[in-house]
Parts: sequence; structure tokens; C-alpha cells
Amino acid sequence: MSLGRTLVTGATGFVGSHVAAAWVDAGYDVRCTVRATSDTRWLEGLDVESMEWDVRDFDGLKAALRDIDTVVHVAGVTRAPRRPDYFEVNATGSARLAEAAAKAGVSRFVLVSSLAARGPDGGDGPVSAYGESKRRGEELVRLFEGKMDIVVLRPGGIYGPRDSELFPLFEMAGKGWLVAPAGSPPLQPVYVSDVARLTVAAGTGEYAGLGPYPVAEEGEYRWREVREGLASALGRRVRLVWLPKMVFISAGVIVETVARLTRQDAPLDRRNAVDLSRHGWTCDTTATRAAFAWQAEVPLPEGLALTAEWYRRVGWLPKL
Repeated sequence: MSLGRTLVTGATGFVGSHVAAAWVDAGYDVRCTVRATSDTRWLEGLDVESMEWDVRDFDGLKAALRDIDTVVHVAGVTRAPRRPDYFEVNATGSARLAEAAAKAGVSRFVLVSSLAARGPDGGDGPVSAYGESKRRGEELVRLFEGKMDIVVLRPGGIYGPRDSELFPLFEMAGKGWLVAPAGSPPLQPVYVSDVARLTVAAGTGEYAGLGPYPVAEEGEYRWREVREGLASALGRRVRLVWLPKMVFISAGVIVETVARLTRQDAPLDRRNAVDLSRHGWTCDTTATRAAFAWQAEVPLPEGLALTAEWYRRVGWLPKL
């Protein structure tokens, strides 16, 4: 017997597909929004209802939200050619969905935002168009507080199976080397299944307030530990090559430019290069653990091993 009906946006993506699976596993009927151009391979074999919708389309929301109890809003853009594109999807699109959800009688709205909305450690706020758009999305969604329960989650760097953006790191390490910015701050990532599991806890448990709630593994890591985890996961020696911060950032700019000209996805761009080399992205998850009786269960070495195993299984990496 179903425990309720949940709408998951962005369900064809890396994070959203894991979120949809977590809700199905928890016993809920799940409706997933997909775009006309979406690759739906991660939803194959999953017992979900798919409905075509784009965050820019307000008219299609009424049908998507029919009989929905909970919305988990994962859809968004992490890279865009123009600054307004971030805000159109991550801010305005989130507001459209929240408004329609409130009108449709949705009881709880879980927004999967980003630690980028807070900004880096010790800063005064977001430092990129992406982070600013995610912060603005949080602010606009919050306007509907009182009409439905709203929970804002702010994950740090999410990684795991199906992550195409992280794959070049494994590919590089598979060749025996890993490039990292010298003197960079610590990392505090979170494995994708831990994030997916938290969306269920945040969407079904006793309402603990809007937040925002930071989401990350307890431990902090340095690049040497990342190198060790990759070496173990790949079963080979990996050499760590340090680049000066400005050289690392310049590399990000070059890779982004080439990818744009060739119309390919960039494994590194200027924003990521700056974030990794100049800024620390750590957080205190005490409030998150208390609100949802949740904590990340997959430490980085295990998560890297599970991710490498998945890459090998689907043929992205050669088998050992």
C-alpha cells in the first residue's frame, strides 16, 4: 500500500534519479517530471510515473501536481552560458513551482538547494551566479511558508554513481595522476545516496522548520586523502600533482572555453576551479542531524570505491 504520492523534479539527472529511487524504496508513489529532451535511462526499471514538464512552463504544473502530497524539487542548472539563465531556472522556476504547489494543496515542499547559496567558509554570501541564483530561489520559495511546510536542504559537493561531472577525476587517476590546487582548503563532500535518503526524512518526518539545513559528511578531507581513496578504488598508484592556484584557475577557464566552442560538457570550469582552489566549503551538520535523525553513512573512501565500481559496471572505466 502506498504511503502517499510524491513529485520529484529533475528526476532524470544524477541526483534526482537517486532521490526518485529512494522515495520508491520508501513505499511512496512517485511522479517524475522530465523534459522533452531528457535522457530517461536512469529511470528505466523504476516504478515511477513520468510526466513531461520544464521549470519554465507554468501551465503544465497543474497536471504535474494533481493529487501530490509532497514535492521534492531537485531540478536546476549548475552551468549556464549566461547569468540570467541561472536565475530563470534556479530562482524563478523554483518560485513558479512553489506557488503552484501551494495552490494545489501540497503539504510539504523540499527544496534541494546548495551550500553555494550560503557561500564559502568565512564569507558574506554567494560568490557565483550559480550560488546567487540558488539563494534567490530559497528566498522566493520561502514566501509560501505558512501555506505549506517548506524544508530547504543545502548539500555540499555531491558525488556518486551516475555523476558524469566527477568521472574525469577518475579517468585522470586511472592514468596514474591527479591534479589539485596547491594550498587548497579542505573538502567536505556527501555521497548521493545519503542526500537521497535525507530528502525522504525531510519530506515525511515531523516538521522541524524550514532551515536551511547543511548536508555533508561529518569528516573533512584534503586532496592527499582524495588521492589515497582514488588509488584504492582504482587499484593502482596515483601521483598527486600540485598546481599553483592561478594556474589551476586558468586551466578551468581554458577547459570551459574549449568545451563551449566544441559544444561539449566541461569537466572543469572557472567557477569550479575558483571554488576548489580559493574557497573552503565545509559546514556544521548538527542541526540537520537533530532535525531529521539523519547523518551521512558513506565515508569518502567507501563512496569513491562504490562510484568506481559503478563506472566499471557500465563501461565508463575498464574492469580490473
